[in-house]
Amino acid sequence: MRIVSILALLALTSGSAAAAVYQIGDNDGYGAAICDNCSHSFDGFSADHDGRSAAEKLATDGAQYTDTYSTTHPGFSPHGLETVATFHFGGLGTHWTSGKLEIDLADFQASEFGAVAAAFNGITQDFAFDDGYTKTAVHSFVLSDAVLNSINATGELIITIDRNNSSDFYGIDYLKLTDLTEPVMFMPPRIETVALPVPEPETYLMLLAGLALLSFTYRRNIKPVNLGI
Repeated sequence: MRIVSILALLALTSGSAAAAVYQIGDNDGYGAAICDNCSHSFDGFSADHDGRSAAEKLATDGAQYTDTYSTTHPGFSPHGLETVATFHFGGLGTHWTSGKLEIDLADFQASEFGAVAAAFNGITQDFAFDDGYTKTAVHSFVLSDAVLNSINATGELIITIDRNNSSDFYGIDYLKLTDLTEPVMFMPPRIETVALPVPEPETYLMLLAGLALLSFTYRRNIKPVNLGI
């Protein structure tokens, strides 16, 4: 009979199971409460961006081209004549094995005005969206192995959206990066103990019978000794 004993039933992890989330922009509907994945009333001229206060710009990192309806459209963008938007996620560590990025975009019409050139850490991404005019859409990207490796090499993710070869008029409300890396699991070693076999009752009876037979045989073979008395 074998007895197996497992000393620990719970696995220990190296970190929290909750996913880490990094966000640029405050997800407020471009400052005009425009819902995600819906139509809006902006015409691109009278309301080209949300006119953020100084406090909101500070809270959402105003240098990162977020929370705007016209991100890099010269003459309409809050960033002057710039045509390349850059978004920087820093302090990401070097442990990434899985992750995703979502971006709330407005008015992408690649087939009519040309696709913008986008890259994650210099790795080209497909941004040829045709969401349609007056439409917002949250696009999600599963980070490729190449992008994950680049994050692990640098500890950061730099996203560029270049409209130099496009005349598209687009906006960005927010970007959200989520670390989906599974925590490393540490299982304690399984320890087994083996108990010595326990004799059954029949075994005891056979042992006693054998001893009795040996005693009887021994007595029969003993000859009486004549002491001459």
